[in-house]
Amino acid sequence: MSDDTRGSSDVGESPDQLIDDRDGVLSTLLDQSHDCIKLLDHQGRIVFVNREGARLMEGSAPAALIGQRWSDRWPESLRPELDTALAAARQGKVSRFSGARPGPDQALRWWDVTLSPVRSHTGAVSQFLAIARDTTSEVSERQRAAAISAEMRHRLKNALTIAAGIVTISARARPEVQPFAREVTARFGQLAAVQDLLLDPAREKHLADIVPLLASAYGDASLLRFGAPPDVQLADSAMQALALSFGELATNSLKYGALRHGRPVDVDADIAETMLRLSWREPTEFGTPRDGAQGLGLIERLVAASGGRVERTFDDGVFLARLWFPILH
Repeated sequence: MSDDTRGSSDVGESPDQLIDDRDGVLSTLLDQSHDCIKLLDHQGRIVFVNREGARLMEGSAPAALIGQRWSDRWPESLRPELDTALAAARQGKVSRFSGARPGPDQALRWWDVTLSPVRSHTGAVSQFLAIARDTTSEVSERQRAAAISAEMRHRLKNALTIAAGIVTISARARPEVQPFAREVTARFGQLAAVQDLLLDPAREKHLADIVPLLASAYGDASLLRFGAPPDVQLADSAMQALALSFGELATNSLKYGALRHGRPVDVDADIAETMLRLSWREPTEFGTPRDGAQGLGLIERLVAASGGRVERTFDDGVFLARLWFPILH
């Protein structure tokens, strides 16, 4: 095929027609997106919106939105955030915010919005690109998880309060066991404090705050010997995995190991590169794990899910567990 024949399909097409075709293809591509994509002029008026985004977010055809002010499409309570985003975009900066607004069915929907400057061929900011992504399902899931977490905190606190109450009532008529009962109820109180700290997503979780609570809940200073923990912060998942791991190790020791026989356990923590390393060392010989035992296996999975790992060794009558957790900062 000659060059003339290969190029015959383009004969007669002007540069303006080629540009129109390119814009049409781009518009068609944007119409397939479920994000709401708007192009704004320098005054914040809508000059383009993709068809599917307009339908999902506005319940309107694109033509009905052209020329309207972008900020007028949002609730009054969000206007300060929109004005701040527009001011930043005029300075050439990208802004992002989240907000809720009624959808076409008047149900409240959440959107994650990015506003970016669009520059002309001279480099000046001439327009703005606003992309809104529907995050209603993610926000609803987070709210549901938060509600479940709050309910779990409430139930755990109630269960520990009831257990402490039963111990106190049982010892009321027996003065000889009342000191022991007071110690048990104090341990329940320490466990409640640990759980309240760990399960509250609003609270920062520092190792230096958790270790004293764990120590007082599971043993005394003569048996659970702690080194000085580094003052590091862990993510919720890592801190919860650490506390559960500590509880499992302490429970096994109380049932089968050193703590059961009144022998001390040494617990140390240090920083290994970007990880917190917790070391649990006790003089003991655990028997062969029974069929169906899941405690330590579950702990290994929880630690792995938080981005860490677990190593366990037996050497000359000493059990050593090392656990690594990613440091948040």
